[in-house]
Amino acid sequence: MKTLPIVVMAVLFGIAVPGFTPKARLQAGEPDQRVEKALKKLGLKYTVDKDGDFKLIFTTEGDRTQVVFINSGTETLRKMEIREIWSPAAKFSSTPPPALSQALLEKNGSFKIGSYAYKKAGDVYFLVFNVQISANASAEELLSVVIGVAETADATESDIMQTDDF
Repeated sequence: MKTLPIVVMAVLFGIAVPGFTPKARLQAGEPDQRVEKALKKLGLKYTVDKDGDFKLIFTTEGDRTQVVFINSGTETLRKMEIREIWSPAAKFSSTPPPALSQALLEKNGSFKIGSYAYKKAGDVYFLVFNVQISANASAEELLSVVIGVAETADATESDIMQTDDF
């Protein structure tokens, strides 16, 4: 347990720790062939953005749509390679309401996998639902997570924003 504070301090100060790599990324704009192969196997339509990440659009309940991103870039922790799959659920032009943040934090404990988080782009805050899975997940595992992310984010968008922007 003594190594945990060392790793935390090393990450905070950008010091290299054997077996821990905060970000192991492909060349910028290069899509991960493992994801591409899985999506083709599943017959899913997608586009690749300038960062090399995969963008999928799903039709959800009530003829709504929801966008889901599968990051090509991965992170590693020791020998575990992790990929993020995420979907926006709300957009705020200023700091999100504290009561909403607390409610979402409390709800995080109810998910089998995944959690809510905020991603900031300039002065805009995006509420996202994200999941980290093995970068080597099978096509079927990837599909299960992508559908779960889309459904969760879309339900949250409908509840919070009463819109279908994403």
